[in-house]
Amino acid sequence: MIIPKKDLDTLLFRALRAVYQFERTKVSRFGLTYEEIYLLQFLRRASPARMSHIALEMKKPVSTATRLMDRLEKRRLVSREKGSDDRRSMLVSLAPEGESVVRAVEDHTFEAISANLDRFDDEKITAFVETARHLEKILSVSEEDPDR
Repeated sequence: MIIPKKDLDTLLFRALRAVYQFERTKVSRFGLTYEEIYLLQFLRRASPARMSHIALEMKKPVSTATRLMDRLEKRRLVSREKGSDDRRSMLVSLAPEGESVVRAVEDHTFEAISANLDRFDDEKITAFVETARHLEKILSVSEEDPDR
């Protein structure tokens, strides 16, 4: 199946707008930026993580990731310690308070999406889940990020 470019552009913009507005509610509700929420969720799955790995994941320079980490550490959402194998290396872990925030963010997301899915039949819900499962592959970009 081939989707005409104009239709694909419209679909992607509508999806981007929906995600943007959904994420803005979380930003407002939890008092964190989108990047901070993403980083906390990443650390929940990959903690502890080296600063270089965090920067690579976020496609940001290490200095930018470090400033982001400074803000989260001030709020006691993450903790940092020197790596045992390389004293120059900094390991970042999700702090208990950060774990609570991630749990609240993910609970909010689940409840909001679950409530909205009630409007759809099983076939559309299955299509949504399958699309979400494959979204990373669908949207993958093979070229180097120009912002790095």
